[in-house]
Amino acid sequence: MIFPLTVDRILADRPRAEFGRSVLTVAAPGGTHVVLGGHDPQGSADGYPIGVYAAPAPGADTSALQAHPPALQWLRTGWRLRAAAFHPTLPLLVLGTGSYDGGYFFEGELVLLDLATGEHRHLFEEGCRREVRSLEWTDARTLRILLAPYDDWEDRAAWREGHRVDLVRPDWRTVPAHSVRDTELTGPRVPAALPEPTPAVAAPDTEEPRPGEIRSLTVLPDGDILLTADHVLLERWSARGQRRWSVPADPDLGGGRTSVALPEGHSAWVETLGPRHGDSGTFLRIDLSDGTERERLTTPGPAALVTTSEGPLLVPMCAGYGERARSRFRHGPHAIFRDIAGSPCVCDCPWDDDEDCDCRCGCPACAVQGPDAEVWLTTVDTHHTRHPADLALPAAVRCRRLFPWSWEPGETHSGGPGVGVGETDLIMATVRHDGRADLPVQGFVTRRSVAEGSTGIPSWIFPVDRTPTALDIDPATDTVLVTLSSGELIALEATTGAFLARGHVLVRGVPVIPTAVTVIGPGRILLGTSDARVLICCLKPT
Repeated sequence: MIFPLTVDRILADRPRAEFGRSVLTVAAPGGTHVVLGGHDPQGSADGYPIGVYAAPAPGADTSALQAHPPALQWLRTGWRLRAAAFHPTLPLLVLGTGSYDGGYFFEGELVLLDLATGEHRHLFEEGCRREVRSLEWTDARTLRILLAPYDDWEDRAAWREGHRVDLVRPDWRTVPAHSVRDTELTGPRVPAALPEPTPAVAAPDTEEPRPGEIRSLTVLPDGDILLTADHVLLERWSARGQRRWSVPADPDLGGGRTSVALPEGHSAWVETLGPRHGDSGTFLRIDLSDGTERERLTTPGPAALVTTSEGPLLVPMCAGYGERARSRFRHGPHAIFRDIAGSPCVCDCPWDDDEDCDCRCGCPACAVQGPDAEVWLTTVDTHHTRHPADLALPAAVRCRRLFPWSWEPGETHSGGPGVGVGETDLIMATVRHDGRADLPVQGFVTRRSVAEGSTGIPSWIFPVDRTPTALDIDPATDTVLVTLSSGELIALEATTGAFLARGHVLVRGVPVIPTAVTVIGPGRILLGTSDARVLICCLKPT
């Protein structure tokens, strides 16, 4: 089922955030112009974004583009955009992509986009990767392509020369995917310099740091919103989208990971993004009226900020390889965290990049044997005698290990977001790794009991194909909302884990990647994105 979600309002926006500084302006038949853009995805596994936009009429104010008009079409490609050309008579657009792989090869693809249907087809046959440097329609049947040579091995001229190829098809609307054979891509050697992109149609350069991922969203009793992000420690926004104040990221500490407002309503504690696990943690108490710093606390070891029925609390976080010290559970009466036991690694192992890894290697100096090698889900017993503004690690006697983090013996699961349900249950997300340094191979959303004596065996398990980035529950509809690193939002029935809906979140026709989700009322949610947007969304009943 397609996710029944609409974006009511964009609370915080970043003009043309998805395109950076690389765009092409291409003339379409009849004199209409369309702007296409793309940029390096900064390590994104989902490829390079390309959007098709209507350009302003001649003489019109270009600020219309800066206001981010809706995308006419949108897709992602395996390499960055190099060239584009509209068909002279049909609603078709051909895209050429490519890049140098850093070793020998020039790789890329040829994509045909149907502007009427939104369908796109990759035309090169499977296994054929040729960088496209120039495209031109010589007539309605013939597409002229300039291709980079395969590689620059003993051929430095490959950077400024290529091969000219004419592809002829009687009807380009019916060209099948992967139908252009490698044998067709031979032609005379001609000048084919790498094209330079035109200046981006985007917001002007500023001295502000590049906006980054939204890490957390918290709604205050008066309806205002607190957000933490890569580029800010803490910001306060009104529900109507007015930024009241902002605390920029610290050069040494980075931005903010999460925040917890104090019960007195005048200040909030913020957990900073840096430094990395294995070092100390730094926490700032910020005045909510003007954003000034009231207090600063540095812990001797890694710790995370959590919210409980007794107010903000710190928990120890001895993270394993590839994880940062964090606890991403909320709404429960108790603090819950991932407890990794064992001594620090002291050998010169491949994973010991911070000199405090938890690789469980087999050398005599740091091997961990017996039950202490387990990774546990641990809770902190409530204690209401302390002052709610104080922030400190709980005494060891208050920390109770409940059950192993992974419900399957021998599996390695890393931490993810979670929410408390009532007094005894927890809905949580994890990802399974086949090795300490490997990418996650499987994600899960599960419901587990945290009652006294519970074994931790999930009452339901819902597998997902990407890493969960955020999770919350709508108690009015008993719906769990999970966002994934692919940009999808999934809705599950909280009691049974039954699938309800899934789909991508679109902003002006462009998919975004949600990184934070907070339910603000029945059927209404806040979404934070990887490009620093904050969206107020509505879930339509189905």
